[in-house]
Formats: sequence, C-alpha cells, structure tokens
Amino acid sequence: MFLTKEEVMAKIEDAISNRKILKFTYQHISVDNSIVEHLKAPFDLGTTNPKTYESNKDNAYLFCFDHTDEKSGQKNEIVHPISSTHIISIEETGRFFDENELADKHKQNTGYDYRQCKFALLPNRNWFN
Repeated sequence: MFLTKEEVMAKIEDAISNRKILKFTYQHISVDNSIVEHLKAPFDLGTTNPKTYESNKDNAYLFCFDHTDEKSGQKNEIVHPISSTHIISIEETGRFFDENELADKHKQNTGYDYRQCKFALLPNRNWFN
C-alpha cells in the first residue's frame, strides 16, 4: 500500500533537483489515519539535527500549498513534516516552484528562514542563489 523509502527518496531527490511541485497522497498517522492529498514542494528528507535525528529520520519536509490549520481554519502555507513511511503515491503536476519565494512565505508564517538550513538530502543543491 505504501511506497518504499527508496521510492520516496528518488521522487523527492528529483523534485528538489528540478524544483517540481508534486501531489502527495498519504495517510495522516498523527491525526486520524485518514487518506489525504496535498500539493507540496519537497524541501528535505530526514534531519541533520543530532538532538532530533532519531525521531525525525523518516520525515519528509514539504512546503504545502493547500494546507489548512485545523485549529484556526486558516490557510497555512509552511514547510511541515510528514512520515515518509506512510506515503501512498507521489505524482508530478507539471508545475514548478521557486525556493526563495517559498522560503519567504515560510519565514513570514513561522519566523524560520530555510536559507540558513543545513539540508540532510542533497546538501549541495545550489538553492537560494
């Protein structure tokens, strides 16, 4: 039912390298086990933070274009983690993203600037130039 870690990694690596927006179908394991679909731009897979490595090593960090905050009901365009072990499918949309624009939106909404991030996957990706 779920994609393997290798399948997820290959699709995310390609999307990061080519700045592709993807449609993810996955199971919401932290909420209610529902199956959801979202348009996302991959930012990373795993973590470089030694304090949270073990708990976050299987997380995919993705900018979500159509996420709504469950508490406020407001649109919440930020990078957030999902478990890479519960992804059912990843489809190309034919759309592309600008990492600077997404980093700006994330910083505006959270205060964190991804331009300072040490990426786990493809650390020499030539972003933010």
